[in-house]
Amino acid sequence: PEERDIIYKSVSIEAGELPSKRTRVDIIAVNEGLKIVIQAEDVVSLRAALNSFLRFIDSSLKSIRAIFELERSSSID
Repeated sequence: PEERDIIYKSVSIEAGELPSKRTRVDIIAVNEGLKIVIQAEDVVSLRAALNSFLRFIDSSLKSIRAIFELERSSSID
């Protein structure tokens, strides 16, 4: 859940600051994961929001794993 909590905090900020009024995104922490609820007025808005949030999550995961790897390798030295 530590990764989930970090991602939840970072992605929730993005959900609250959407540039489009045609889309609403809610991020919910569920058990070990996250639930993303996207409500959009049209398919174009839905697709844009989905792609954006998947990228946000992917970037967050890569950053977390890179930091954990750096911490692990520095503790070995």
